[in-house]
Amino acid sequence: MHIQGKNFIVTGGSSGLGEATTRAIVEKGGKVIIFDINEERGEAIAAELGSSVLWPGATDIAGEDSVIASMEKGVEKFGKISGVINCGGIGMAQKIVFRNGEPQPLDIFQEVVRINLVGTFNVCRLVAAHIIANIKASSEKEEDPGVIINVASIAYTEGQAGQTAYSASKGGVAGMTLPMARDLAGQVRVCTIAPGFFGTPMGNAVKDSNLEKHMVHPYRMGKPSEFAHLACAIIENPMMNGEIIRIDGAVRLGKL
Repeated sequence: MHIQGKNFIVTGGSSGLGEATTRAIVEKGGKVIIFDINEERGEAIAAELGSSVLWPGATDIAGEDSVIASMEKGVEKFGKISGVINCGGIGMAQKIVFRNGEPQPLDIFQEVVRINLVGTFNVCRLVAAHIIANIKASSEKEEDPGVIINVASIAYTEGQAGQTAYSASKGGVAGMTLPMARDLAGQVRVCTIAPGFFGTPMGNAVKDSNLEKHMVHPYRMGKPSEFAHLACAIIENPMMNGEIIRIDGAVRLGKL
Protein backbone atom coordinates (compact mmCIF):
# COMPACT_ATOMS: atom_id res chain seq x y z
CA MET A 1 0.00 0.00 0.00
CA HIS A 2 1.26 3.45 -0.90
CA ILE A 3 0.97 5.93 1.95
CA GLN A 4 0.77 8.93 -0.34
CA GLY A 5 -2.83 9.94 -0.91
CA LYS A 6 -4.20 7.55 1.73
CA ASN A 7 -5.94 8.37 5.01
CA PHE A 8 -5.12 6.73 8.33
CA ILE A 9 -6.26 6.85 11.93
CA VAL A 10 -3.52 6.99 14.56
CA THR A 11 -4.72 6.39 18.10
CA GLY A 12 -2.57 8.05 20.72
CA GLY A 13 -1.46 10.15 17.77
CA SER A 14 -0.59 13.32 19.65
CA SER A 15 2.33 12.04 21.74
CA GLY A 16 5.09 9.45 21.90
CA LEU A 17 5.03 6.65 19.34
CA GLY A 18 1.71 7.85 17.96
CA GLU A 19 2.93 11.38 17.35
CA ALA A 20 6.03 10.10 15.56
CA THR A 21 3.81 7.89 13.39
CA THR A 22 1.50 10.78 12.60
CA ARG A 23 4.46 12.86 11.48
CA ALA A 24 5.97 10.03 9.40
CA ILE A 25 2.71 9.38 7.54
CA VAL A 26 2.30 13.08 6.77
CA GLU A 27 5.90 13.27 5.52
CA LYS A 28 5.08 10.45 3.10
CA GLY A 29 2.04 12.25 1.72
CA GLY A 30 -0.67 10.60 3.79
CA LYS A 31 -3.32 12.18 5.99
CA VAL A 32 -4.06 11.37 9.61
CA ILE A 33 -7.07 11.52 11.90
CA ILE A 34 -5.79 11.63 15.47
CA PHE A 35 -7.71 9.69 18.11
CA ASP A 36 -6.54 10.85 21.54
CA ILE A 37 -7.86 12.39 24.74
CA ASN A 38 -5.21 15.11 25.09
CA GLU A 39 -7.03 18.16 23.73
CA GLU A 40 -4.10 20.56 24.04
CA ARG A 41 -1.59 18.31 22.27
CA GLY A 42 -4.07 17.16 19.63
CA GLU A 43 -4.98 20.70 18.68
CA ALA A 44 -1.30 21.71 18.63
CA ILE A 45 -0.26 18.85 16.32
CA ALA A 46 -3.16 19.55 13.97
CA ALA A 47 -2.30 23.27 13.87
CA GLU A 48 1.36 22.50 13.17
CA LEU A 49 0.79 19.94 10.42
CA GLY A 50 -2.09 21.79 8.84
CA SER A 51 -4.51 20.28 6.34
CA SER A 52 -2.90 16.83 6.49
CA VAL A 53 -4.11 16.20 10.04
CA LEU A 54 -7.57 16.26 11.57
CA TRP A 55 -8.21 16.67 15.28
CA PRO A 56 -11.84 15.56 15.65
CA GLY A 57 -11.94 16.30 19.36
CA ALA A 58 -11.15 14.00 22.26
CA THR A 59 -11.81 10.35 21.44
CA ASP A 60 -12.33 7.54 23.94
CA ILE A 61 -11.02 4.57 21.98
CA ALA A 62 -12.99 2.15 24.17
CA GLY A 63 -16.26 4.00 23.56
CA GLU A 64 -18.24 2.92 20.50
CA ASP A 65 -20.08 6.22 20.05
CA SER A 66 -16.91 8.26 20.54
CA VAL A 67 -14.98 6.31 17.91
CA ILE A 68 -17.85 6.35 15.40
CA ALA A 69 -18.27 10.12 15.80
CA SER A 70 -14.55 10.76 15.24
CA MET A 71 -14.46 8.39 12.27
CA GLU A 72 -17.39 10.18 10.67
CA LYS A 73 -15.60 13.51 11.02
CA GLY A 74 -12.48 11.97 9.45
CA VAL A 75 -14.41 10.55 6.50
CA GLU A 76 -16.22 13.85 5.99
CA LYS A 77 -12.88 15.70 5.93
CA PHE A 78 -10.64 13.30 4.01
CA GLY A 79 -12.75 10.52 2.49
CA LYS A 80 -12.35 6.79 3.02
CA ILE A 81 -9.94 5.45 5.63
CA SER A 82 -7.33 2.89 4.55
CA GLY A 83 -5.94 1.84 7.91
CA VAL A 84 -5.24 2.42 11.58
CA ILE A 85 -2.16 2.39 13.76
CA ASN A 86 -3.26 1.73 17.33
CA CYS A 87 -0.71 3.45 19.57
CA GLY A 88 -3.20 4.58 22.21
CA GLY A 89 -2.74 3.04 25.62
CA ILE A 90 -1.81 3.52 29.26
CA GLY A 91 0.78 2.03 31.59
CA MET A 92 0.36 0.91 35.17
CA ALA A 93 2.90 -0.21 37.77
CA GLN A 94 1.25 -1.77 40.79
CA LYS A 95 1.66 -5.20 42.33
CA ILE A 96 -1.49 -7.23 42.78
CA VAL A 97 -1.01 -7.18 46.57
CA PHE A 98 0.30 -4.05 48.23
CA ARG A 99 2.89 -4.01 51.02
CA ASN A 100 0.15 -3.45 53.55
CA GLY A 101 -1.50 -6.69 52.45
CA GLU A 102 -4.36 -5.04 50.59
CA PRO A 103 -5.18 -6.40 47.10
CA GLN A 104 -4.88 -4.15 44.10
CA PRO A 105 -8.27 -2.53 43.42
CA LEU A 106 -10.05 -4.38 40.64
CA ASP A 107 -10.93 -1.15 38.85
CA ILE A 108 -7.23 -0.51 38.13
CA PHE A 109 -6.90 -3.79 36.23
CA GLN A 110 -10.22 -3.20 34.49
CA GLU A 111 -9.22 0.28 33.31
CA VAL A 112 -5.89 -0.86 31.86
CA VAL A 113 -7.60 -3.70 30.00
CA ARG A 114 -10.47 -1.42 28.93
CA ILE A 115 -8.17 1.06 27.24
CA ASN A 116 -5.31 -1.12 26.00
CA LEU A 117 -7.21 -4.21 24.89
CA VAL A 118 -10.90 -3.36 24.58
CA GLY A 119 -10.04 0.04 23.08
CA THR A 120 -7.73 -1.51 20.51
CA PHE A 121 -10.32 -4.11 19.53
CA ASN A 122 -13.07 -1.50 19.37
CA VAL A 123 -11.14 0.67 16.91
CA CYS A 124 -10.07 -2.37 14.87
CA ARG A 125 -13.61 -3.69 14.38
CA LEU A 126 -15.04 -0.31 13.40
CA VAL A 127 -12.22 0.58 11.01
CA ALA A 128 -12.28 -2.90 9.46
CA ALA A 129 -16.03 -2.64 8.84
CA HIS A 130 -15.51 0.76 7.20
CA ILE A 131 -12.78 -0.60 4.91
CA ILE A 132 -14.83 -3.66 3.93
CA ALA A 133 -17.85 -1.49 3.12
CA ASN A 134 -15.66 0.61 0.82
CA ILE A 135 -14.34 -2.52 -0.89
CA LYS A 136 -17.88 -3.74 -1.60
CA ALA A 137 -18.93 -0.34 -2.90
CA SER A 138 -15.97 0.06 -5.24
CA SER A 139 -15.78 -1.24 -8.78
CA GLU A 140 -11.97 -1.23 -8.58
CA LYS A 141 -10.40 -4.17 -6.78
CA GLU A 142 -7.18 -3.53 -4.86
CA GLU A 143 -4.79 -6.25 -3.75
CA ASP A 144 -4.04 -4.35 -0.54
CA PRO A 145 -7.04 -2.19 0.41
CA GLY A 146 -6.57 -1.96 4.17
CA VAL A 147 -4.12 -2.36 7.03
CA ILE A 148 -4.31 -2.51 10.82
CA ILE A 149 -1.22 -2.13 12.99
CA ASN A 150 -1.69 -2.76 16.69
CA VAL A 151 0.85 -2.03 19.41
CA ALA A 152 1.68 -4.54 22.11
CA SER A 153 4.93 -4.47 24.12
CA ILE A 154 7.74 -6.85 24.95
CA ALA A 155 5.97 -6.97 28.32
CA TYR A 156 3.45 -9.34 26.73
CA THR A 157 6.04 -12.08 27.24
CA GLU A 158 8.56 -10.45 29.61
CA GLY A 159 6.44 -8.48 32.03
CA GLN A 160 8.08 -7.23 35.19
CA ALA A 161 6.82 -6.95 38.77
CA GLY A 162 3.97 -4.46 38.88
CA GLN A 163 3.02 -5.07 35.23
CA THR A 164 0.38 -7.76 35.63
CA ALA A 165 -2.44 -5.59 34.28
CA TYR A 166 -0.31 -4.02 31.55
CA SER A 167 1.16 -7.36 30.45
CA ALA A 168 -2.27 -8.99 30.39
CA SER A 169 -3.64 -6.21 28.20
CA LYS A 170 -0.71 -6.33 25.79
CA GLY A 171 -0.79 -10.13 25.72
CA GLY A 172 -4.38 -9.83 24.56
CA VAL A 173 -3.39 -7.42 21.80
CA ALA A 174 -0.67 -9.78 20.62
CA GLY A 175 -3.04 -12.74 20.78
CA MET A 176 -5.54 -11.03 18.46
CA THR A 177 -3.01 -10.66 15.66
CA LEU A 178 -3.24 -13.91 13.72
CA PRO A 179 -6.96 -14.65 14.17
CA MET A 180 -7.81 -11.08 13.21
CA ALA A 181 -5.65 -11.37 10.10
CA ARG A 182 -7.48 -14.58 9.24
CA ASP A 183 -10.89 -12.99 9.89
CA LEU A 184 -10.06 -10.15 7.51
CA ALA A 185 -8.17 -12.14 4.88
CA GLY A 186 -8.29 -10.60 1.42
CA GLN A 187 -9.50 -7.30 2.83
CA VAL A 188 -7.34 -5.99 5.67
CA ARG A 189 -3.84 -6.97 6.75
CA VAL A 190 -3.09 -7.09 10.48
CA CYS A 191 0.26 -6.84 12.23
CA THR A 192 1.33 -6.04 15.77
CA ILE A 193 4.47 -4.19 16.82
CA ALA A 194 5.93 -5.07 20.23
CA PRO A 195 8.27 -2.24 21.26
CA GLY A 196 10.94 -2.44 23.92
CA PHE A 197 12.06 0.66 25.77
CA PHE A 198 11.47 3.87 23.85
CA GLY A 199 12.02 7.51 24.65
CA THR A 200 8.37 8.40 25.17
CA PRO A 201 6.52 9.85 28.16
CA MET A 202 5.68 6.28 29.24
CA GLY A 203 9.18 4.97 28.58
CA ASN A 204 10.91 7.87 30.28
CA ALA A 205 9.00 7.10 33.46
CA VAL A 206 11.24 4.04 33.96
CA LYS A 207 14.51 5.41 32.56
CA ASP A 208 16.14 5.67 35.99
CA SER A 209 15.78 1.95 36.74
CA ASN A 210 18.35 -0.74 35.96
CA LEU A 211 16.97 -1.42 32.50
CA GLU A 212 20.03 0.04 30.73
CA LYS A 213 22.15 -2.95 31.76
CA HIS A 214 19.88 -5.20 29.69
CA MET A 215 20.38 -3.26 26.45
CA VAL A 216 22.30 -5.09 23.71
CA HIS A 217 22.65 -2.92 20.61
CA PRO A 218 22.11 -0.07 20.30
CA TYR A 219 22.86 0.66 23.94
CA ARG A 220 20.05 3.17 24.39
CA MET A 221 16.32 3.60 24.33
CA GLY A 222 14.63 3.50 20.95
CA LYS A 223 13.62 6.69 19.21
CA PRO A 224 9.94 7.19 18.40
CA SER A 225 10.98 7.91 14.80
CA GLU A 226 12.41 4.37 14.61
CA PHE A 227 9.06 2.92 15.63
CA ALA A 228 7.33 5.12 13.04
CA HIS A 229 9.75 3.92 10.37
CA LEU A 230 8.70 0.32 11.07
CA ALA A 231 5.00 1.21 11.08
CA CYS A 232 5.33 2.83 7.66
CA ALA A 233 7.29 -0.17 6.34
CA ILE A 234 4.45 -2.49 7.40
CA ILE A 235 1.91 -0.27 5.66
CA GLU A 236 3.96 -0.30 2.47
CA ASN A 237 4.80 -4.02 2.37
CA PRO A 238 1.82 -6.19 1.35
CA MET A 239 3.49 -9.40 2.56
CA MET A 240 3.53 -8.20 6.16
CA ASN A 241 0.50 -9.87 7.71
CA GLY A 242 -0.36 -11.84 10.83
CA GLU A 243 2.97 -11.10 12.49
CA ILE A 244 4.07 -9.80 15.89
CA ILE A 245 7.27 -7.83 15.31
CA ARG A 246 9.58 -6.91 18.16
CA ILE A 247 11.51 -3.65 17.92
CA ASP A 248 13.75 -3.61 20.97
CA GLY A 249 17.46 -3.64 20.09
CA ALA A 250 17.63 -7.33 21.15
CA VAL A 251 16.82 -6.59 24.79
CA ARG A 252 15.57 -9.66 26.67
CA LEU A 253 14.30 -9.19 30.18
CA GLY A 254 14.53 -11.46 33.15
CA LYS A 255 13.59 -10.01 36.52
CA LEU A 256 14.89 -6.44 36.72
